[in-house]
This record gives sequence, structure tokens and C-alpha cells, in this order.
Amino acid sequence: MNMFVTILGSGAALPIGARRCSAQVLNVGGIKILIDCAESTQDRIRYNHLRLQSIATILISHMHGDHFFGLPGLLSTMHLCGRTAPVFIAAPKGARQVIETTFELTGNHVDFPIDWHEMDFNEGEQRIFTNPRCTVDAFPLDHSVPDYGFRITEVPRNTAKPLVYAYCCDTAYNERIVPYITDADLLCLECTFSNEYEQLASNRKHLTAGQAGKLAQMAGAGQLLLTHISARYREDEPLISQARTEFPNAILAADNMRIPVCHASAQPVDTTADKK
Repeated sequence: MNMFVTILGSGAALPIGARRCSAQVLNVGGIKILIDCAESTQDRIRYNHLRLQSIATILISHMHGDHFFGLPGLLSTMHLCGRTAPVFIAAPKGARQVIETTFELTGNHVDFPIDWHEMDFNEGEQRIFTNPRCTVDAFPLDHSVPDYGFRITEVPRNTAKPLVYAYCCDTAYNERIVPYITDADLLCLECTFSNEYEQLASNRKHLTAGQAGKLAQMAGAGQLLLTHISARYREDEPLISQARTEFPNAILAADNMRIPVCHASAQPVDTTADKK
């Protein structure tokens, strides 16, 4: 089964230059899952020649604007384009109220069903989605607001080892997340700061590049994908070299990059596959 992720936004906090804010689409055997939805997400979907109406599952990690503010507009555009098929949305508690209040106050609405799964941070790890192609599990991260990571596991058609994609953004360094990301074939971790800003990263509950590499090494990941890059970094250095000191098979996300999810023996150390 083919499994790959398209990066729609790889920046942190605010869009700068070539980096929009957090959003990506994971394709699992033709099933498209949108993970986070910052402003300009729908624009990036079109730019990458992805069909907006083919997205039926949306996962929101937390309610900070650089991960969530694009959702009302995305849903509204789906409606304007004639969508009738349902959309499944998994998001922290309160997301449904925000969307429904926004539509009420602005006089907008959608004519398609929205199947909400509001995640309760106190419930810990939870299975939130399953279909014939994959399962999705959510687990708590360590951030300034309730925040979730996601583990997406393919349902194999034979006895082959299933592919696993794990996504953790945003989070402080906390080794309790390691069991949730263990043996991920592709592990996407935030890396907002370089190592010299470790105290700032701790204060703001984010990761440094070295910490992301260490977590990937502890988890036995196949490949590490670094995202949520602070606007202070315009080049790959020093982030990529610091991460590779801890975990050599690391790459830095770039907007509009497409990365395959494959088992370790098939993974390159570096790739810019389909980068536009």
C-alpha cells in the first residue's frame, strides 16, 4: 500500500517566506487525512494539486492559531464547492463550539454532516478513527494547552508489517511520549529551536533539534521528519546537523515536499522528493 505525506506548511507561529504554518496531508492507500489546518491550508491544498473534496478526515492537534485558524474557511469552501459527503474531525474539546459559533456569528453554514470527535485530554491515549485502510490513535503531548500527537497505522492487506506514521507538534521534551511513537517508520517531530535555545524551548514547551533527534533515537524510528520551524531559521543549518548528531536519518520539512512512508530498509537518509 502506498503511504506518503505532503507538507502544506512547516513553519511555527506565523508564515514567513517559504514556510506557511502547520498543515499536512497524509495519503494512506488513497485515503487522505489532513493533519492540522493553519491559515492558507486550502490554498496549499490547491497548489499541491490535491482535491479538496477528497479529504474526509481532519485531525487537529491543538487549538493554537497556527494549527487551527484555517479550519472555518476550509469547511466553508467545501460547502461552497457543493460538498455533500460527511467530514470526520478529531480535535480537542471546544473546537466544535468555536466552529459553530463562528458560523452562527458570520451567517455561514455547511450542508454536509460533520462527525465530531472531541478529545478529552484527561482520557489519555485513545483510538479515534478506523477504516479499511488505517487506524488513528491520539495521545497527550506536553504543551501550554491540551495537545495531542497522532499515530496512524496502516491496515495491511497481507501479513506484511504495517507502516506507521507518527506526528507530534507541539510539545516540550518529555520521554513519556516515546512508547506512543516507538517503531514509527516516519516520525514527524517539531523542532522549533536550535540547541542553543534549549531554555527558551523549555519555557515555551517546544523541542530543540537535538531533543527531537534524541526522541527519534529512543523510539527506534525509521526516519525523522523535522517541522514547525521558527521564522528565525531561513536555512537548514544548524537544525539538521544538530538533529543528525543524535539521529542520522533526519530530514528537514519544506513546504510542498512529499515524503514517502516506508520501512527502514527502503528509506533514504535525505530526500526532496516532489519538492516544488
